[in-house]
Amino acid sequence: MAGRDNFQLRFAAVAAAAAVLIFLVSGQVAEASRMMNICSHTSYPSLCRPLVKRVTNPRRATHRTIQALEAKTKLALADAARYKDGNQAIATCYATLSDAVYNLESARKSIRKRDVLAMNTFLTAVVSDYGACMDAFIETKQVNTVQNVVVDLRKISSNCLSLSTLIR
Repeated sequence: MAGRDNFQLRFAAVAAAAAVLIFLVSGQVAEASRMMNICSHTSYPSLCRPLVKRVTNPRRATHRTIQALEAKTKLALADAARYKDGNQAIATCYATLSDAVYNLESARKSIRKRDVLAMNTFLTAVVSDYGACMDAFIETKQVNTVQNVVVDLRKISSNCLSLSTLIR
C-alpha cells in the first residue's frame, strides 16, 4: 500500500508541475504573441512596422516613433519654411509644425521621465497640430508636397498615440 500511495503522490506532483509549467508557458506565449503584433494595435500598421522593427516593448516602440516623427517633422518644417511667404495655408502649417516639434520634444522628455500622462497629453497635441495643418490645406483646396507629408505625419502620430496607450 505504501508503494501505491508513494506512486500516487509522485504522479500528483508531476501532474501539478506539468500544469504549472503549461500555465507559465502559455502566459509567455500569449505575451510574446501580443508583443509581436504591437503594430496591430495601431490604425496604420504598415506605417508602424518600419519604425519599430523588432521592438516589442511599448515604451521603446513609442520612443522610437516619437524620434522618427521629430526628424520627419523637422524636414517638413524646413520645406514649409521655403514656401510660407505668400501662401497662408503653408504659413499656418509652418506654425503648427513648429508647435508639433515642441510637443514631440516634450513627449520624448516625458517618456524618459516615465510620465505617461504628460506624454499622452503632448502626443494628443501633436495629432491636433498635424490636423490643423491639414485643415488649412483643405480650406484652401490646396494639394502640395507639404500637405502630402503632413498626411503621413498625422497617421504616424496617431499610431504613436496608440502605442503609448500600451505602456504600463
